[in-house]
Amino acid sequence: MFLQKFHSLLSHAPHRPRRALARSGTALVASLAIALSGCGGGDPYAAGPLPVFFNIGVTVGNQYVSSTPVEAGGALNVVIRAGQQLRLDAGEPVVWTFYVGGSAINGGAQVYYAGADITAYRVSPSAMGLDTYAYYPLSAPVAVTFVARSVYDSVQVATVRVLITN
Repeated sequence: MFLQKFHSLLSHAPHRPRRALARSGTALVASLAIALSGCGGGDPYAAGPLPVFFNIGVTVGNQYVSSTPVEAGGALNVVIRAGQQLRLDAGEPVVWTFYVGGSAINGGAQVYYAGADITAYRVSPSAMGLDTYAYYPLSAPVAVTFVARSVYDSVQVATVRVLITN
């Protein structure tokens, strides 16, 4: 349709040389083609954010313990014995915050608290590990907490509360 109108413009414009109009029309068509080629097909987020499949799998001593992983917005309580290892994997990159005795530690740390030697360490962008040890029997269970916040959607948060016992 555009070309029909352009051709009509050429035939009804005796005061301008047809060659000049043809050149300007060619330039116009070329610039439109370049402008339209940069569109790329639209914004993939235009219909809203993509669904986030964020959950945390829990492994204690190389054995998977939770039949239902912790989903975003949820929490899970896990009890382990001093000397056991724990691994948490969110399945996607997350920011881990580790709480011991009410203090928050981002990432990992090695802490001696209430008779337990506790080491939290980053395994991968999605996973944390926890090593525990007690030189003597614990006088009371030691509670630590892991909070995972999705890197892709900071509203997606899950919590794992760990109780270390004798």
